[in-house]
Amino acid sequence: MRILLVEDKPDFAATIDKALRAVDGCDVIWRKSKTSALAALADEPFDVVLLDRRIPSEDGVLDDDVNHGWDVFQSIRETLPGTSVWFLTGTEDADFSADVLNDFGRNGDIHSCGREDSIYRVFWKRRITDCVAAAKTFRADVQRTEQINLSQVGEPVNLRPEEERLLKLFGRRHGGVSVEVRPLTGGLSGARVLRVTVRNAAGQPIVTSIAKIGAFEEIGVERARYHGEIARLIPGSIPQVTGDITLGASGHAGIFYGVVGSEVTDLFAKLSSDPDGGAAVPNQLRAAQVPWFAARDGERVRVGAIRRRLIGDVALASVEGDLQGIDIGAVELLEIDVLHCVQHGDLHCANILFDDRGLPMFIDYPETGRTLASLDPIALELSTIFHKHAPDRGGWPSEAQALDWQDVGAFAAGAPFEAYLRACRDWATAVAGSQAEILAVGYAYSLRQLKYDDTDKNLARAIIRGCIATLTGVAV
Repeated sequence: MRILLVEDKPDFAATIDKALRAVDGCDVIWRKSKTSALAALADEPFDVVLLDRRIPSEDGVLDDDVNHGWDVFQSIRETLPGTSVWFLTGTEDADFSADVLNDFGRNGDIHSCGREDSIYRVFWKRRITDCVAAAKTFRADVQRTEQINLSQVGEPVNLRPEEERLLKLFGRRHGGVSVEVRPLTGGLSGARVLRVTVRNAAGQPIVTSIAKIGAFEEIGVERARYHGEIARLIPGSIPQVTGDITLGASGHAGIFYGVVGSEVTDLFAKLSSDPDGGAAVPNQLRAAQVPWFAARDGERVRVGAIRRRLIGDVALASVEGDLQGIDIGAVELLEIDVLHCVQHGDLHCANILFDDRGLPMFIDYPETGRTLASLDPIALELSTIFHKHAPDRGGWPSEAQALDWQDVGAFAAGAPFEAYLRACRDWATAVAGSQAEILAVGYAYSLRQLKYDDTDKNLARAIIRGCIATLTGVAV
């Protein structure tokens, strides 16, 4: 258990430090001021912050004030909301305690043990034994969580301490003694996407879930998109939330989605092992998105505006050299008819998972929102050549085929999963506002691939040239 003690009086700091270090497993870090406390909080995670109300702004500066302690508290609330804060005050001010509890009081299951505790508390310095007793209880709960064994299978993941804590808290919530973690290839955002299996003492699985863990703000976006847009999809096409952990892991949080059985694969794996079965997936996904498409609307926009939704002007300038002289000026001025509706927004094949039911499910939602109606099927199609985890293509496509991308028959010919590619394009054609929308989205999506080091830029340039030529009627 890691404790940050923020106290400017050395004598009192020594007293409480000695008492806390007598608690087995308590590691106490001492800081004297607002600035040094904030620096420590930015550097490493803590379970509890013991915070004196009246501290100086910086070490050695004689300007101690209650506002400095309050600033530290507010910073923790905003940036590290999973961290418990216990105020230390030398003045038995009943109003202060009431104000903290009334204005900022939070209760929650800090240890995922089924018990609600106060996140923020107030202790009087002259009754410091109360604080030490609370630390002993807190330490016992942390120790119980840390006893859960965490193991990894597959490609090793360098987990942060906060991420390990989240996974163990999930295991404790479900009564497990061990948690097995396997990385999934979805989630190229900052957060991790993992398959998590909680096991009992006999090694049998209790629950298997897809976990998305990361910075509190990022998981907050995921949560909002799930409840705001993803939950509108046809039942069965999304996993159900089985856990949402926001306490006990400093500035990190995790949201967990349930799956049936213990095996989880993605669409890339399905295309490799069962390309005929994979060909049915685009139609299933399109059917799942019917509620989104039902709320579509249309407008007339410039191709440049479409491109900026996928790669902005600043990022485009950084890849100008990779265009190798391709002139995009004329095509960006064209106005075309498009349809808008909610889309997943990052629908590569690794963001489609299958559990034991065999039904495709959408995961990873930070980009979900209203955009071009054909974006998802086009991204799903082109991820087979641009995503780093795409299956082996056996030499397909040639640059000549990529140049002819607008003709799906010519483009898909000879592909290991030709029927799948055609199904993706059929989906795009059915939902786009015009054929020009498909070309503009393909153009913009391929331009975005120039940002990444591990994409085939020759294929990207070929698709860009082909789309420009078809849209403008002028070869480039």
